[in-house]
Amino acid sequence: MYTLKSIVRRGTPLGAALAIVAAAVFPATSVFADTLNPLTNRSLTLSSSAPGWSNTDGSGNTTYAPPNSGANGQKTGNTFSFDVSSNSSSTPIKTMSFQYCTTSAGDCEAPGNDDEATPVGSDDASHSDLNVVTNNPLEVGDTTNGATGSFTDFVSTSGGNAGSVTTVPNRDGSQGNYVVYYNNGGTWTQSSGWKMSTKNVESGTGTLTGKQNYIILTNTTGLGIPAGTAVKVVFFGTDDNYITNPGSGAFFVKINTYNKEYAETPTAPQVGLTGLEPDTGDNVIDGGVTVANVMNQSIQITTKVLETMQFSVGTVDPNTLSSSDGDATNPSTFEAALGDAADNNAVKHGTCNPIVTGMTPSDPANVLKLGNQNAESSLETEHTYLTHSYWRLSSNSSAGATVYYSGHTLTNTEGDQITPIGVDSKASTPGSEQFGLAIANGTADPYTMDYSQEATYENGADNGKTAVDASTLTDMTVNAGPPVVYNASWHTPQLAPLVPGTNYKDGSGTVNGGSGTKFAFDGNSDTIPVAIATESSSVVDCVTAKMRYMANIAATTPAGIYTTKVNYIAAPQY
Repeated sequence: MYTLKSIVRRGTPLGAALAIVAAAVFPATSVFADTLNPLTNRSLTLSSSAPGWSNTDGSGNTTYAPPNSGANGQKTGNTFSFDVSSNSSSTPIKTMSFQYCTTSAGDCEAPGNDDEATPVGSDDASHSDLNVVTNNPLEVGDTTNGATGSFTDFVSTSGGNAGSVTTVPNRDGSQGNYVVYYNNGGTWTQSSGWKMSTKNVESGTGTLTGKQNYIILTNTTGLGIPAGTAVKVVFFGTDDNYITNPGSGAFFVKINTYNKEYAETPTAPQVGLTGLEPDTGDNVIDGGVTVANVMNQSIQITTKVLETMQFSVGTVDPNTLSSSDGDATNPSTFEAALGDAADNNAVKHGTCNPIVTGMTPSDPANVLKLGNQNAESSLETEHTYLTHSYWRLSSNSSAGATVYYSGHTLTNTEGDQITPIGVDSKASTPGSEQFGLAIANGTADPYTMDYSQEATYENGADNGKTAVDASTLTDMTVNAGPPVVYNASWHTPQLAPLVPGTNYKDGSGTVNGGSGTKFAFDGNSDTIPVAIATESSSVVDCVTAKMRYMANIAATTPAGIYTTKVNYIAAPQY
């Protein structure tokens, strides 16, 4: 009898950037019950959702895209969170492995889209393969080997923010670039003594990248913790130690934990992990397995439901576009946004069409002009100007999901900045420097979409599209006739079950001359993504948010062309 030892770590945050412009099979063992226990409450959060070939800001500069920041997909950090299922108090966890693949089961091809016309490893301006790059990786708090920081410098150990990273290490790597910690009776505590190494571990008949896609952490003492303990493993992006995102598409990470140390060249008698996997299945502590077993003539049936996820960011919600305003020669508004030249209204709305990046594919993708449109998108001291975008998320993540933003405030090429409005929400104050954002959905559950735009002072890619188009409802009917009975999988665009963050929930309404509309912007979000909407106990079924952006200037704000790029990051949890 044989068992397959492999655990899939399946949180796969995906996202997109928005630019704003303004002027491994082993013999079966006695460890049977434990190997049926997977790691639970698993999630993976990326410091950036940008592709690996992208590492610039909205102006194409690298100045505001340091390692581990939202705009830098080339040098990213990854945070793994999970609960252990087995008690390892007497037999500690001594090795953890993380394998990046394009699928969640079976053969493993490393993610990436390098142009096959170029040599392997030659990322270019629009292609990249996932790659774990290390140069003398250093554990946070390892002062013996030269680290200058301590665990508590970067992680909150207790209180309302317990377990969260509050500050990232220096980009030069002097403070370390990875850390392992766990919830010790309510206090998050570092597990020290882990050594990091990487390998290329791929299999399958497809095109293999040859890049490093396998991370190994090994510890002589190990980590002994009770079943159900929450663990976090954070790999920070620094100048010389980082993870390059693949160029496109989703990817998965398989996680394994073992009770022996990894040994690249084991000594006799053989001990530890030989190569990459344990010499016997006894070494696996927690694992997801497929088994055939006979007991009292019973039949055991095993199956899986694999993860699904869609996350789109753009400037136009296709639900506001008509599928019936075209003809045989001219496409409908909806068809034009999807890139159809003429289809005589044959294309109908789907139950959860992704947000699109413009009114037509030829429009600048995800670029917004903020300011007076009669004066070259310039800002004025007397008025608050606004623009907006959308994001839409669907995932079968049973433990919910969180959406984050990461970005820099509006900045010109000389380095002058419009002051972020702050981490606490505030109303607009014309005549003072402010840049902020907020969710412009309704303020009550289910947080339905507010498509309204403020006349004169708000410019978007979808000007005039202030409601769901009637043809959307007609397309969604189950039966012919009036749009009364909708397709069961479709609902009016809303944010629920996600709940907006306290400082980002009041973005709808009139800003100039109005009241109650508030915005926030964390100036540290470029290095520590900020949560704006979250849910922790149910699947996320086609949720939609309208993001509104505001800017004010003072009379002393330096002249120039100001730009920024805001990334949105979705982190489902299974």
